[in-house]
Amino acid sequence: MNYRAPRGTHDIFGEDAAKMSWLEQKARDIFKKHGFEEVRTPIFEESSLFIRSVGQPTDIVEKEMYTFEDKKGRKLALRPEGTTSLVRAFIEHKMDVLMPVSKFFYAGEMFRYERPQSGRYRQFHQIGAEFFCVSSPVADAEIILLACDLLDFVGINEMEARFDNGHFFEMKVHLNSLGCRKCRHVLREKLVEYLISLSNLCENCLRRLVKNPLRILDCKTDSYKFTEIPQLSSYLCDECKHDFDLLKSLLEVAKCDYVVDNKLVRGLDYYTKTVFEICCSDILSSINSSTPIKDAVNCYDQNFKPYYIKARRMNKDLNRRITLAAGGRYDNLVKDLSGQDTPAVGFALGSERVLIVAEKFGSPEFYKSFRKFEKVYVAIADQELFKEAFSFAVKIARNGLKNSKDISVFGPINDKSLTWQLKFADKIGARKTIIFVKTEFKKGKVLVKNMENKVQTEASICEL
Repeated sequence: MNYRAPRGTHDIFGEDAAKMSWLEQKARDIFKKHGFEEVRTPIFEESSLFIRSVGQPTDIVEKEMYTFEDKKGRKLALRPEGTTSLVRAFIEHKMDVLMPVSKFFYAGEMFRYERPQSGRYRQFHQIGAEFFCVSSPVADAEIILLACDLLDFVGINEMEARFDNGHFFEMKVHLNSLGCRKCRHVLREKLVEYLISLSNLCENCLRRLVKNPLRILDCKTDSYKFTEIPQLSSYLCDECKHDFDLLKSLLEVAKCDYVVDNKLVRGLDYYTKTVFEICCSDILSSINSSTPIKDAVNCYDQNFKPYYIKARRMNKDLNRRITLAAGGRYDNLVKDLSGQDTPAVGFALGSERVLIVAEKFGSPEFYKSFRKFEKVYVAIADQELFKEAFSFAVKIARNGLKNSKDISVFGPINDKSLTWQLKFADKIGARKTIIFVKTEFKKGKVLVKNMENKVQTEASICEL
């Protein structure tokens, strides 16, 4: 039987693994500069923890969560998102007592049973940050700007719009406020009034109309019908309105471009007040200069000359959003999970999706700081020099070569011909092969072969 990775999972190796590690390390560097400390939580928790925090009528709990029983019949779940586990750790270890203002970040695997597609897997990687104990919108602004800074670092820039290989790309922060518990019921009533007036809602929407009407705005089937939804921000209480206005002004001061998105609700029930998504727009298109303006999208070429492109899909799909990072405020979650009354805000991004978009649409300097190690192969022409070659390989693996510290060392391999070793060096993409030959070794030298141009020179072992 030939075994394969389960549907919706993928093996990460080679350069992809190096890029994933690079992204996580750079995120750690940025988080630590802003005073965030790392927390690593278990990949499984009691399933009731996620049901209580994320919400029973959400897609995650109803359709996507991986649950199982252990040998003692305890009901557990693989974590579908990182915030709930971190909040549980925050309460369990009394972190609010240790640090009156707490900042934490995490990076690791999450699990959701959903339809696999490009950048979305059933086992995927998230990087996120959580800011506890500050109720002021200054914490919201810091979290949003932190997410933007991380995306900017990998080459996905704000306000960038261009036509590239048949794609129009733009990144923006989408922002909304869901209100607090004092004004949420007003928002809910106005939204229900509007939704009842619509016809032919899907089955999920009709069910959520009773349980959680705000979640209807996140429906993938009927979202195009919601063209005249009430402006939820108009029904916020004075406190929520003040906080939302202050947040917008702070983002403007920081020159962070945003758009207020009245349909934005996010897929988790624990959010209060601020919710946000950082999205890129991807218009799959083909150039058609004769396209009528009413069926076209205004774009610009590399010389900033306008032209029109006709989308391949229906008008409602012209501006297909890809969410790169998202989050919001969850002031009630800590208390709901039996902790103290603690305001909090956070965000998370999907590592796989961010790397795909960064390579596809990111700036040319995407991997400028991505350290690529130069591969060096240590070969032996005479088998009796195996131990000497092995000792040399260990030394350069630990200390690097004189002119290059970032090297990846292969070899030596015993009982293989020099021809085989050189072919193997080519196969692994070695830039140099250092060959131990008896006659040269007696003089304290080795042969260094450039594997690209095949030029071979002598070099002193001490100089290397």
